[in-house]
Amino acid sequence: MAEIRSANPDLATYLENADVSLWSRVYCQGDMYNIKTSNIAESINSALKRARGFSVQFLLEFIREKLGKWFWKRREDALSLPTQHSRGIEYLLAVQLEIADTMTVQPIDGWRFFVKGGKMDCVVDLEHGKCDCGVYAVEKIPCSHAIAAGTSISLHISTLVCPVYSKDYLFVRILREIYPCVGQQVEERT
Repeated sequence: MAEIRSANPDLATYLENADVSLWSRVYCQGDMYNIKTSNIAESINSALKRARGFSVQFLLEFIREKLGKWFWKRREDALSLPTQHSRGIEYLLAVQLEIADTMTVQPIDGWRFFVKGGKMDCVVDLEHGKCDCGVYAVEKIPCSHAIAAGTSISLHISTLVCPVYSKDYLFVRILREIYPCVGQQVEERT
């Protein structure tokens, strides 16, 4: 907070007075699953910009068509994935694996390990998906410490990732089709 205060005192004061669970993922009561949700309204407004000024019926058809295209593209992307997880998750795992390769691991018991290296030494609990660095519990994606601990006992990295990041979950979330309203004429603004 001192670093934020030195850069922007007003922002630091605002953050101190605001509910910390609203701006800090560590204190959020729910699971965020590595998804940014800030400015979602602006994103939707931008996507619908071309339909502004038309009738409500045209706007609804425009939204249906846009969602149909998005779902179709994501369904095709999910089907074409060559790995267990999305490309973004696989990239994160590869980066974390490179860092993990530089660490040393000391077993504590069957599921807990003391991992030395990186920015800090940590105790990792693979059974409960936790690490002292806090990243594993928040992201639900193994941090470099967890990967080092897992690979030390020959666990495949993908078994350490929360199932919601799997290709199967991705596909199920976008499985539904969005059908057009057949036989209805949508009038455009002239």
